[in-house]
Amino acid sequence: MEPVIPFKWEGPDAEGTVRLYGNLNAFSAPRPFLTKKQVKTARNLTFDLKELEHLDLNGAAFLLSQFDLLKQMGISSKVQNLSSPLAPIWELAQKSFPAPDSLVPQKGPGPIEQLGENIWHFFKDLFELTTFFGEVLVHFWGFLRRPWRARWASIFTVAEKSVVDAIPVTCLVAFLVGLILAFQSAMLMQVFGVDIFVADLVGIAMIRELGTLLTAIVLTGRSGSAFSSELASMKSNQEIDAFVTMGLSPARDLALPRILAMTLATPLLTILADLAGLLGGNIVLMSLGHPYMVFWEELSSHIDISDIATGLFKSFVFGFVVALIGCQRGLYAESGPSAVGEATTHGVVTNILVIAILDSLFAVLFYALSW
Repeated sequence: MEPVIPFKWEGPDAEGTVRLYGNLNAFSAPRPFLTKKQVKTARNLTFDLKELEHLDLNGAAFLLSQFDLLKQMGISSKVQNLSSPLAPIWELAQKSFPAPDSLVPQKGPGPIEQLGENIWHFFKDLFELTTFFGEVLVHFWGFLRRPWRARWASIFTVAEKSVVDAIPVTCLVAFLVGLILAFQSAMLMQVFGVDIFVADLVGIAMIRELGTLLTAIVLTGRSGSAFSSELASMKSNQEIDAFVTMGLSPARDLALPRILAMTLATPLLTILADLAGLLGGNIVLMSLGHPYMVFWEELSSHIDISDIATGLFKSFVFGFVVALIGCQRGLYAESGPSAVGEATTHGVVTNILVIAILDSLFAVLFYALSW
C-alpha cells in the first residue's frame, strides 16, 4: 500500500490564494476543508497547485466537489501552476465528472408533447400488432394446408404447460365466483320467494360470460405473460437473431405453436371453469334447502345450445388473442436489462384491454342478433 503522505493546505491569503502541498489522492483526500467562515468575504479563490506532489482521480474529484461547495457559497474557483505530469489527470477528471449543473433534472415534456408521444406509441403498437397478426395468419394458412408438417409435439407441450397446468387455479377462481354470485343474488331473490331462479342467473352468467372471461384473464396473467417473458429473454440473448440467421421464422417456429396450443385448449379449460362455477352456485342453492338435482333441472330448462356455443366461440377468440399478443410483445421487445419486464407488463395490460373491448363488442353483437 502506498504510504500516506499528509495533505496540507494554506490560505486563503490576502489575494485569495489557497496553496496545496503533498499528495491529494485516495489515501489522503480530506473532507471539504474550506468553510464560509474561513473564506470570509472572498468572491474569487485561486488554488495554487505548484507544491502538489501527487494527484489521482479521487483527489481531483474531491477538489471538484470543493469547487461545487464554494460555488454554492457564491465563490468562483480556479487552479494555477499545475505541473505537467498532473495536468492530464486534472483534465480527465473534468471530463469524467460532470459539472453539478448538468446533474440537475431537466424539465420533462409538457402535456401536449406527452399526448403526442402517447398517440405515436399507440399507432406504432397497433401497426406492429397488425403486422404480426398478418404474418401469423400466413403461417396458419400453411398449417391448414399441411397439418402433418406442424410441430405437434411442441404444440402439446405448450398446451400442457400453459393450459392444462392452469386447471386448478382457473377452476378455483370460477368456483368462488359462482358461489359469490349465487349467494349475493339469493339474498335478494329470497325476499320475493323466487330463489330457484338463482340457478338460471348463475348458469347464464357463467356459461355465456363469466366462465370465458375468467379463463381468459387467468391465462393472460399466467400463460400470456410467460410467452412474453420467454420470447423477450430469447431476443435479449440474441437467440431470435440466431433463428433468423438460420433461415427460420420466429413467428412460425416460436409463436405459431403457442398460439395453436392456446387456441385449441382454451375451450376445454373454459368448460371446466363453467362446471366449477355452476357447482359453486349449486352448493348455495342446496344450502337454501333445495335438492341437488333441482339446480340442474332448472338450469337445463333455460340453457340451450346457443348459450354454450356463445361461450365456446368467445373462448376460441380469447385464447387466440391472449397467445397472439403475448408472443407479439415478446418478439418485439426492446433491448436492455428492463426489456423482459416491460414486454411482460405491456403484454398483460394490452391483453386485458383487448379482451374487455372484444367482450363488449360480442355482447352488443349477440344482442343485435338475438343470439
